[in-house]
Amino acid sequence: MQYDYDSLLALDAVAREGGFDAAAKALEVTQSAVSQRIKQLEDRVGSVLIVRGRPCVPTAIGMQLCQHFEQVTLLQHELADRMDKLIDREGTNAATIRIAVNNDSLATWFPYVMKRAVNDLNVQIEITPDDQEHTEKILKSGDALAVITDVEKPVQGCRRISLGAMEYIAVASAEFYDANFKKGVTLDTIENTACLTFNRKDSIQDQWMKQCFGISVKTLTHMVPSYEGYVACCLNGTGWGLVPGIAGLPYLESGELIELVSNERIQISLHWQSSTQSSEILRRLGEIVKEEALIHLMPDSFRTM
Repeated sequence: MQYDYDSLLALDAVAREGGFDAAAKALEVTQSAVSQRIKQLEDRVGSVLIVRGRPCVPTAIGMQLCQHFEQVTLLQHELADRMDKLIDREGTNAATIRIAVNNDSLATWFPYVMKRAVNDLNVQIEITPDDQEHTEKILKSGDALAVITDVEKPVQGCRRISLGAMEYIAVASAEFYDANFKKGVTLDTIENTACLTFNRKDSIQDQWMKQCFGISVKTLTHMVPSYEGYVACCLNGTGWGLVPGIAGLPYLESGELIELVSNERIQISLHWQSSTQSSEILRRLGEIVKEEALIHLMPDSFRTM
């Protein structure tokens, strides 16, 4: 089936901007023109592509078409860039790549990737933050062209690069530790102290308890869906939590945080998964991700599938 790319452009704009009016402004056309293009595309596909609301969101089929449009746009961008170099003229505008990145990576090592990608690849990066356990669902849905995930098995139609491991350390402030763990860190003391979690999908505390004690127990849990806020709550004694070693080690060295159980740390292996049908730009971005992971994550054998 052949698609009209003006209609796909309108669909992608509505998905990005969250509404027809905002999409029209971004495309510098009328709202009526955007609505007409979406309607024509829906008639051709035979399915609703946008759920009208505030914000407007694409359906599953709509997201697949958006992903297709992004892949074609990247290929067109590469072709235009090569042509510009051949005839020695100024390069094209930056292409956009949507990536799903877990919050801890985004707050620690992934900004190094972004800096290099922007400088070396002439791309505009759009990040969708999520937990590493769930980013692969975003890839399957077509909401991103690549993800950082802890899922080792390649998603169908995707290429996987193993990056290394993010180490997590169970910590508490000195004040919190003295107030709650005078008798030691045991299942009983853990059960009666407040724990910090990022969101309802966060399971790393349970993993740590099972590693230390063989089982996990239910605790009073405070939900802090912000990396900066999470670390701040560990520091001010709101509760104990698990922080990335990249960020936590300086606080351990200064004595602001105390490790609950010495050397009982969780390692979460991370992987880069990207569409096998995507462009040279995405392949080169994967190489940058691998190189930065080698610098900032715990060593792991790099394997590509």
